[in-house]
Amino acid sequence: MALTLPPQRNKKKEPTEAEIEAVISKGGAVAKPDSDPETIRHVSARLTDGIIRQIDALRSRRPRKMGSPKMGVSLRDWIVEAVLEKLERDSKGK
Repeated sequence: MALTLPPQRNKKKEPTEAEIEAVISKGGAVAKPDSDPETIRHVSARLTDGIIRQIDALRSRRPRKMGSPKMGVSLRDWIVEAVLEKLERDSKGK
């Protein structure tokens, strides 16, 4: 019995320089921004411990729901309110 090599797998041919240039020249599509301004997007922000403590102090002054041990407004909601207030204030200055 003679030993034989295993069958070769389909080897992908290397692209030619012309094929590479054609792909580069083709380019890509430009990303389209969402047309709906109400689309919710996630944003990450880094705040110092001191800033969060100041926000928590202001949040603690808000009225709580009846009997709830939680503060009246979440940290995330407080930050969103602050951003909206800033946008309104800055847009009036135009």
